[in-house]
Amino acid sequence: MKLILVRHGLSQANVARTVSGAKSNLELSQKGIKITTKASESLKLEQIDLIYASPLIRAQQTAEILTQGKDFLTDDRLMEMNFGSWEGADENYLRTTYPDDFDFELMIGTNYIKDATGAESYQDVIDRCMNFMDDLKKQAGDKTVMLVCHGFTIRCLIAGIFGLDILSVGVPRNSSFTEIALDENNNFMPRLKSFNRPVPEYFA
Repeated sequence: MKLILVRHGLSQANVARTVSGAKSNLELSQKGIKITTKASESLKLEQIDLIYASPLIRAQQTAEILTQGKDFLTDDRLMEMNFGSWEGADENYLRTTYPDDFDFELMIGTNYIKDATGAESYQDVIDRCMNFMDDLKKQAGDKTVMLVCHGFTIRCLIAGIFGLDILSVGVPRNSSFTEIALDENNNFMPRLKSFNRPVPEYFA
C-alpha cells in the first residue's frame, strides 16, 4: 500500500492562531485555497485508487480542490483531535497560562488534558486512527490511498503506524504531503518515504 497523508489547507483558525480541533469547523482561508489549488496541479489523480477525508469543512474543501471532482469518502476517525475546552482559544493565551502543557517547540504536550476539560488524549486519537488503518488494510491492501485530514491526526497516524512516541513526530505544514509505503506481503511493514513535502514524492 502507498499511503499519502495530506494536511488540509490554511484555515481561518490557522490564520487567527486559535486552537481548531474536532469541534472547530471553520473554512479554509483565501490563502489556504490558493496554496491548495497550486498543490493540486502536481497531483496525478489517475495514480490514486482511493481517497478518504475527514468530515470537517477544512478537510472537505481541501479534498474537493485536490480531487478536482473525483469521488472521495469521509470517515469520522480521521477528524482532528478534540481539544475540549481549549477549542477556539487563542494559542498564545494558552501557552502563557499553561506553560507546562507545551514542549520545547511550543507544541501541545501529552499532559494537556489535565487542563483541557473534555479533551481527547493523544492515545485516544492514535487508537481511532489505528482502527481506521486496520479496516483500510483489509479493503485496500495493495492500493494507493490518499487521506486528507489534520495536523494532529497525521502525527497520530505516523506514531501509530511506526510505533513512535507521539512527541517525536512534528506537525506537518498546511497543504503538505507525507508518504508512507506499507508492505502488504510482510505484515504491512512501514517505510517513511517523505514528510512534509509541498508536492508528493511519487508525482514529482
